[in-house]
Amino acid sequence: MNTSVPVAPTDEQERPEPPFDPGRVEEMLRQLDKTVRAHQLYLRNNPTYLKSLELLRAAFVGVWAETEAITIQVTDSEFKWYGITVHVHAEKASDSLPWTLFKDGLREFTLTAGFEEAEIEALLDIIPRVRKAQDHEDDLLTLLWEREFTHLTYRYIDVSSEPGLPIDPGAEAGRWPVTPGIVVEDPKLALDELAGGADADRKPGGNGGEAAAESPSGVVRMEEFDSTLYFLDADEIDYLRSETEREYATDVRQLVINSLLDILEGQSEPTVRQEVAQHLGVITLHLLAARHFASVAHLLRELSTTLERVQGLPPDVRSKLEQLPDRLSEPQALSQLIEAMDAAESLPGSEDLADLFGQLRPAALGTVLSWLRLTQNAKLKPLLEAAAERLAQSNTAELVRLIGAEDAGVAMEAVRRAGGLKAQAAVPALAKALGLPDREFRVTAVAALVEIGTPSAMQVLEKALEDPERDVRVTAVKALAQRAYKPALPRVSHLVKAKEIRDVDRTERVALFELFGTICGDSGVPYLDDLLNSRGGLFSRKEHPDIRACAAIALGKVGTTRAEDALQKALAEKDVIVRSAVSRALRTNVP
Repeated sequence: MNTSVPVAPTDEQERPEPPFDPGRVEEMLRQLDKTVRAHQLYLRNNPTYLKSLELLRAAFVGVWAETEAITIQVTDSEFKWYGITVHVHAEKASDSLPWTLFKDGLREFTLTAGFEEAEIEALLDIIPRVRKAQDHEDDLLTLLWEREFTHLTYRYIDVSSEPGLPIDPGAEAGRWPVTPGIVVEDPKLALDELAGGADADRKPGGNGGEAAAESPSGVVRMEEFDSTLYFLDADEIDYLRSETEREYATDVRQLVINSLLDILEGQSEPTVRQEVAQHLGVITLHLLAARHFASVAHLLRELSTTLERVQGLPPDVRSKLEQLPDRLSEPQALSQLIEAMDAAESLPGSEDLADLFGQLRPAALGTVLSWLRLTQNAKLKPLLEAAAERLAQSNTAELVRLIGAEDAGVAMEAVRRAGGLKAQAAVPALAKALGLPDREFRVTAVAALVEIGTPSAMQVLEKALEDPERDVRVTAVKALAQRAYKPALPRVSHLVKAKEIRDVDRTERVALFELFGTICGDSGVPYLDDLLNSRGGLFSRKEHPDIRACAAIALGKVGTTRAEDALQKALAEKDVIVRSAVSRALRTNVP
């Protein structure tokens, strides 16, 4: 940390005139105060907060145009620069920026050029934490020390020591000053002494007295104190310790929520219930902004139970409370929430997020599906997957509706989910999807129909045999073959016997013949036998080896005695391709 930053003259010295107009400094500090408040109220990606941050950085640029460093003195209600008050907040309240710094001992701070780009947001994170910190949490100086600022140095006093302790002019800026105080040698030993009582060495005239006489000045030893009749025993100390830990572990936010819901249920006065509804709405927004997702989930869950139980609620109050989960599930609100989590360096606990997503309404499914393909956060994606799975399972109608969504990514995810859930209700929507121009979408729809596998799904899939896209046709053919869907025989027979079969891709041709052999039975053997064993004549020509090989493969799929006889006749075939196909069909497919 740089400690050579110049410090403005103290009040006792004769102060020179400010090197430039104090108005620039006033504007910078005023904008800093506004941005701190915006940071507390809005998410990081909120336009209001971003605009405030932009204005703050611009105010710093105006100051750096005049100097490379600026030093501000702090009082309980003012900021001063060269003895001039440049910011004032008369009340000693938590929203007073001077008081926030002053109460934790900070008396002077220096900012250098570059602070607004590299470290301003770190300071904006620290100040709200200090304002709402409890006694057992870190204070301002601890948080500043942990962050190790390079463009911010500061001087302070130890407020835990004697009041009015002056700043040590020789203390290193930004370092904790060493102050005299009372030290307990070993806190653990002290607790053991409380639990175990006094021993013989503590009695007057014993070894404890001699040791105390030799102790350094200012050091307190537990041996110097005797037990009394009112000292706590070990069990009592353990009880106090466990109760203290339980108290600190209690979520006060949930206690407040429970209290408000109890008032809502127990108080029949309409004015009281309207006020409770208003408070619950405000609390929900604050909890979301502070990322206390477990508390939000608790509120929504308990609210649902309370609304089912409570009687005589005014219609406007009930409507307002029922809208709380719906407002969270609205696309704009939920998108902002997920976007903030996706950009965050760390996420709340997975259980908290899963609990929150568990309270989402069906309307949230489209937003969740959209973010499944957008999120880059590896920890967030599994939670979105689980939320999408739950919403899709419990809201099939919404899932089917999303198959026709304008957002292609959402529609694609909806098609995949419909297939994975084997949603029979999605078959009509998937049938419409097969008429869309997007090739990938049609392929995905065919795969979903295959997974659903019902007769109605197979009937739709049969129509895909004549799709203009090869991948769609092949996928449909293989699916029908796997299911041995015999109602497709007329259409398949027509495709196999058509002249166009000789011009299609070999993979598709083989798949069609395999499907034909799977579903035709003995009725298709004469045609296949004629293809395979045709010798050609005066007015006919012998079939191409590829077609004959496909006929052999189809006969193998038929698997009857007549099919085997037809294959046996071709064992002496001279063409290598045909002979190989015949051998493979006899070896693997004919029983």
